[in-house]
Amino acid sequence: MDNILRTLTPSQIAIDLGCGGGSFHYASYQCRIIGSDIYIDPKSAYRDAQRIQYVRSRATEIPLAGRSVDAVICNHTFEHFSDYKIVLREIDRVLKDPGALYIAIPNGYGFVDALYRWIFSGGGHINRFSFDRIVEDVQDNTTLRLAQSVSLFSSFIYLKKPAPELKQHLPQSAHFLFHIPAWLRRIAIHSLNAVTRLLDKFFGSDFSQYGWAFVFTRGQMAFDPLPSYFNVCWSCGSGNDARQLKGTGQVINKVGLRVYYCANCHARNIFFKPLEGLD
Repeated sequence: MDNILRTLTPSQIAIDLGCGGGSFHYASYQCRIIGSDIYIDPKSAYRDAQRIQYVRSRATEIPLAGRSVDAVICNHTFEHFSDYKIVLREIDRVLKDPGALYIAIPNGYGFVDALYRWIFSGGGHINRFSFDRIVEDVQDNTTLRLAQSVSLFSSFIYLKKPAPELKQHLPQSAHFLFHIPAWLRRIAIHSLNAVTRLLDKFFGSDFSQYGWAFVFTRGQMAFDPLPSYFNVCWSCGSGNDARQLKGTGQVINKVGLRVYYCANCHARNIFFKPLEGLD
């Protein structure tokens, strides 16, 4: 979504639909931001009274005037929307011309989402999307057209130990995550990352793929290409550019493995050579 948000000026508006505590780093951008969700935790909400606003609302009834926002961000939310076609029509109503919609969703038929649903008893994922289905649904229910798309890869970050205050909200099937020793958790997550990526490399499978990111636009708009990061941090979930890591000497050998330190959180990760065409 960065390639959209960094083009917006201080007078332009982006809405973070289904924002939770903020689905991206609000402080990194200069545009005005409206965070919208049915519940917003005031403790986790980023504060900037001059630039950031929050509204409690359902995505099916966005409390904004028609043609009032320049970009809509739906970052891992469409799998949770029960009436997502109504949401699409609301997005079409509030989005300006020209305007851009960013959607990131899991592959509803892939291994990463299947594992997540099994551990978290669904985890609130009530929709299953394929690449073609989400594109068709957006273009059938809005006047927007697909401009860009890329694959997203998982770091299996959802296997980290959840915050203690979340325990009451998690299904019983996920409570084992609170009891796994830290050393065993790291081994398990790194192993999953390694095995799935090696399978994808040698057999052309998609076990390490989380899903996709899409940019849909109305009107003439130009954006930089969307990156597709194969190396994703197990600790914070940030994508790391393989060429930049190698070009700056950040890929080093440790006990027979190539490792790097995440540019965002500095956690140590195993380095994987990207599949052809990926960053």
